[in-house]
Amino acid sequence: MAEKNPTGDGPSIALTIPPDDMRFLRSTFTMARDGVREELAQFGDRLQEPQRLLGQLATYGRLLVALGNLSIVPDREVRELVAHVAEVIDTANQYSRVVAEHGALHGLLDQIAGSPGGA
Repeated sequence: MAEKNPTGDGPSIALTIPPDDMRFLRSTFTMARDGVREELAQFGDRLQEPQRLLGQLATYGRLLVALGNLSIVPDREVRELVAHVAEVIDTANQYSRVVAEHGALHGLLDQIAGSPGGA
């Protein structure tokens, strides 16, 4: 589904993305877009809200174009979709648990590394 203005309407911002982050973002958004395409193809006639998925599909397309152009219009759809992807990845990776464990271990390490004989 081609759009006349794939980056959206409104003021655009320039993106500065390190190469490793770019690879991750392209891969993540491509997989997510392909998953939405597959869901629409397999279950489109049974979905209660196909418009929501069609909107996501368009937004993933805009994000991928933006990564190529290094410029994007950060509208509500873009912000909400990127936040949703971040939440899904954080949940899948148990991010809050990992951060808490990291804090506990480094808190202990800071105490024992600073003690006599701990260096």
